[in-house]
Parts: sequence; structure tokens; C-alpha cells
Amino acid sequence: MNRFMENSQGVATRPTLADVARRVGVSKSAVSQAVNWVPERATTIKEETRQRILQVVKEMGYRPSWRGQVLANRRSGAIAVVYSAPLGAVPRGVYFEIVDHIEEQLSKFDICPAFVHVKDHSERFDRLLGDARFDGCLTLGVLSPEVLKILRRNQVPAVLVNADADHTWTRVNVDDEEGTRAVMQHLLSLGHKRVVYNAGAHPPPHHSVTVRAATYQQCMREAGLSPQPPFVGPVDHFVEQLISSPDRPTAIVDFDHWGAVRLLQALWRKGKRVPDDFSVATFNDTYPVTEVIPPLTTASLPAKQMAEEAVRMLLERIERPQTPPQTIVLKETLVVRESTAPPRA
Repeated sequence: MNRFMENSQGVATRPTLADVARRVGVSKSAVSQAVNWVPERATTIKEETRQRILQVVKEMGYRPSWRGQVLANRRSGAIAVVYSAPLGAVPRGVYFEIVDHIEEQLSKFDICPAFVHVKDHSERFDRLLGDARFDGCLTLGVLSPEVLKILRRNQVPAVLVNADADHTWTRVNVDDEEGTRAVMQHLLSLGHKRVVYNAGAHPPPHHSVTVRAATYQQCMREAGLSPQPPFVGPVDHFVEQLISSPDRPTAIVDFDHWGAVRLLQALWRKGKRVPDDFSVATFNDTYPVTEVIPPLTTASLPAKQMAEEAVRMLLERIERPQTPPQTIVLKETLVVRESTAPPRA
């Protein structure tokens, strides 16, 4: 297949729309209609002519320009993946895995994800959407009300992943209550009766903070046990409180995986072993939970399924913008590792 032609100066160039039109003996408009043909769209060329054009396109190796396709299809072929992480310019933690699966799903439709960090650049985000650079948006985690207003104002099809927004948005969320119950049932089944909950030094403004803490307390009460108030503060202070308690806990539920990793370090510095002295369970089955010693028991978010559902619903909304908002809630899965064991006698 000859993908290049020589111009009058003998320089190799890609074949153009005009080159195809001259070879077939039709107008450039006819070539454009044939290349960008959509069954539902009216066309002025006959099917026989369209097939002849497509054959020449294949023989010459012509490839439509991206800009031309944007104008013809009124689509950019790009999806914005929007996030407001306080640290870093790329998604981290469990969102890193979700993004991998989002990219994999979009590539099946020849759509390119563009990552947009809107921590302090909401005006730029407004401008990007206003310029119609994206066919739709997938958002990750918590977004400010201002960013949500920008999405509404620009009427861009959007699906929110693990967000705090209300039911007027299309969302893919996880069942944090059931995930916490799975963790608690695991610890209680091992025989732990003194279980505490560590919320961390700076809990994020996310509904999971409230849900996990409340579910921990509810599970303790249902088991006929006395829950402790969730601890909020530096991990070193938390460990000091654990060790000095006259009725020392035997198991700890930590809000997220990074908090649990720091907890392992703080316990090790005090000469305490996991799970011999304390069992530790947490959330988010992502790096580095399998690399630490001991590997952590976690409630795992279904990252692949979240990405698949989010991409599916977004493409539906792009094709049918009037589709009513929809919320999908997915289950977390308990992954048991060496950080939890029955309490010592």
C-alpha cells in the first residue's frame, strides 16, 4: 500500500483528499462523505460511487486528517479524565488502576483520554470545555462544586466515578458500607472483641470517611461490643494511645491503604508485630499493600468493573445526551492476607 506520494520537488507526502478525488474523478465533498459515512446521515453520492472511493482510499493509503474528521463528525475523539487530587499531577492510589482500565476501554473505540488536573485551574478547565475539545468527561473522586458547575454550564456528557455528587449526575460508586461490614465480619470471626478504627491525620472530604467509621461502630454494637470513637490524628499519637491503653485493642481498621502502611511502620518502631500484637485491615487493594510486611488484608475496589461501567455509560450519554441520570453501585471484595489473624490468648 503506497502511503506516500512525491510532490513537484520530489518530497514524499501523504496522499490528500484532493489526490483521492482526482484519482476517482469526483469532488472532494464526495470523498469526504464516503470516508465519514454514517448510515443515519443523508448523502448525495450513490453506494457504487462510495465503494469505488473507499477502494481508492485503501489503494492510496489515504488517511483522513484528525481536524477534518472533527469538523465532519462534530466529535473530537477525546475524553477528559478529570480529577482534583491535592498532591501530584496524575491520579494516584486506586485511581491509578482505574485509569489504566479506562484507557484500555477507550482504546477499543479509538478514543484518546486526556488527563485534566483541576486543583487550581478551574478557569482553564472551563475554557477547555467551552472550546469543545472533549466529547465527554470521566471524573475521579471528589470534585469541588465549582468544577461541577462548569460541567453543567458547558453541558458536557459526564460520568462521575467514586464521587460525592447527588443523584442528578450519572455515577459509578462502590458500596462502602458492605465493604466495611466484610472487613469487620472477618475480624470478629477471628475472635477479636477489641477493635478500633483509625481515620488518619487528615481524612479527605469524601463520603467514605463517614460511612466506614459509622459502619465500624454499628458492627461493633451488633456484635454486643463497645466501639471506640474513630481516632483522628497523627499515626504516632494513635500508636502511643494503643500501647498505653489498659484494655489494649487487638485489631485495627484503617481508613485507607496508605494510612495502614504508615501504621505498620509506626508499630514496628515501637517493637510491635503485626498480626502477633495487632491485626490490621484496611481498604483499597492497590500498591503497595502486597509489597509491605506483612501484606495487608483489604477491602478491594472493583477498579476494572468501575472503568468498564463508566466508559459504557459515558458513550451512551454522548450518543444520547437526553439519557436520564443513572447510578451504579458496585461491591467491594475482601482480600485476606497475613496482616490479620486470631488474637493471642
